[in-house]
Amino acid sequence: MLAIGLLPTLSESAIAGTTSAESLGSIVSVVAGRPVNVSCAPSEDAWLRELEQGQMDADAVAYYDGELDVIHFGPAICGGAQDLDRGVTPALVASLFVAAHEAAHAVGVDDEGGANCWGLYWAQDLARRFAGIQFFTPASRLVLEIARQIQHDAPPEYRSACPV
Repeated sequence: MLAIGLLPTLSESAIAGTTSAESLGSIVSVVAGRPVNVSCAPSEDAWLRELEQGQMDADAVAYYDGELDVIHFGPAICGGAQDLDRGVTPALVASLFVAAHEAAHAVGVDDEGGANCWGLYWAQDLARRFAGIQFFTPASRLVLEIARQIQHDAPPEYRSACPV
């Protein structure tokens, strides 16, 4: 849960017009190296009910259900996935970061700090693959800056010494 051999790369045109859940499913599957099911809460009220039923922290933005092998995303993260064709936005970077974090849980990383490192490591590559942000550009550096800020602002149990 986050309070935030690879599959083929999808181009922007392949992802354009897809739902947030489809986009996040593609993103998570690249990081996990296997297909992973995802769901997007349709509203903040529905998300809060889902968290309450699962006895999850009300501040959670996503969580991995290992029994069902499904990553559940709150509306803020699903909304950020709609920014794939809008350039670098904090919402987009948060969605990429959280998707990578939850994918880490889906492949067996239990430690929250370790999973956050996955978010940090993958943010720029996912921005390149899915949003067309090229490496070594101001936009790519902005992705890394935002991802580092997410890591910095995370609760202590989500922070880890990530050498990025």
